[in-house]
Amino acid sequence: MTASYDVVVVGGGPAGENAAGRWADGGLHVALVERELVGGECSYWGCMPSKVLLRPGDVVDAARRVPGADAAVTGRIDTAAVFARRDAVTSHWDDVGQLPWLEERGVELLRGADRLVGERLAEVQRWPRRSGAWGRPR
Repeated sequence: MTASYDVVVVGGGPAGENAAGRWADGGLHVALVERELVGGECSYWGCMPSKVLLRPGDVVDAARRVPGADAAVTGRIDTAAVFARRDAVTSHWDDVGQLPWLEERGVELLRGADRLVGERLAEVQRWPRRSGAWGRPR
């Protein structure tokens, strides 16, 4: 299938989403190419899940340093609950919640990997969406 766009944005992380949205809001026909999850590395594998995993220990440690509060901190961190929270924050590695924003702006999402094959010409190796989540914890 051959399609023509005014702009092809490579990568659906925060910068790619923002760029695609701005160009589409400006009236251009935009495609966003993403090989994994719209929202990018930070949302699913980097910043967000790591902060969620670190926060409980940070909070418990801080409470143990406060006179009067330290005695209230007993027991261990519930790691199953911490991992469940991580999974919720990452939407269980499913980016379906990110898609309405693109759709509202008319940005076409192309799932796959792309490469430049000529002047103003890109080729996208597309793959269909699998049932369930796209990605998984690395």
